[in-house]
Amino acid sequence: MEKKSKRTLILSVIVCLLPIILGAVFYNKLPEQMPIHFTINDVPDNYAPKNFALFGIPIIMAIVQAISMFSIMNKLKNKEKPKIVKIMKWFIPVITVSIYIVMIEVPLGSTVYVGKSVCLIIGILFTIIGNYLPKMSYETGKEIFHPIPNNEKVFRKMSKIMGYSFIAIGIILLILIKWV
Repeated sequence: MEKKSKRTLILSVIVCLLPIILGAVFYNKLPEQMPIHFTINDVPDNYAPKNFALFGIPIIMAIVQAISMFSIMNKLKNKEKPKIVKIMKWFIPVITVSIYIVMIEVPLGSTVYVGKSVCLIIGILFTIIGNYLPKMSYETGKEIFHPIPNNEKVFRKMSKIMGYSFIAIGIILLILIKWV
């Protein structure tokens, strides 16, 4: 494993675990049952014990992040990582921190628009991914996508369609923030 990948792995796992500090700060102010899932109307509809929500979820997400990173690093050993892979390495930490903040804010009485938050995060992510998909080389695509088209011409067409689709969905999600 190269030094830069090790550093990214360690830093991204730490980011997944950082919200635990926030949970410890507000521990006494939070209820014994914490909301962990919300309806489309921003109403909590599933709960978990406080200790699991505050400490277990970030630990699980850090483990998922580590497994994902090891998987990416083993698959693309000694090869230049495309920008889309570099972006995806930070998806789980960003989602973990965002969701954790919502989990803390709601029981503390803050007005949090879960639907808007989700649309914003996923909309930005889709737009970024859609921007990089058409720029990916055929050789890199063979390493990442399975099954892969048999020739470069088909791959180019597929990656363009996927890229434009991701961008369109991202923009639609960002527009939906107004109405969610």
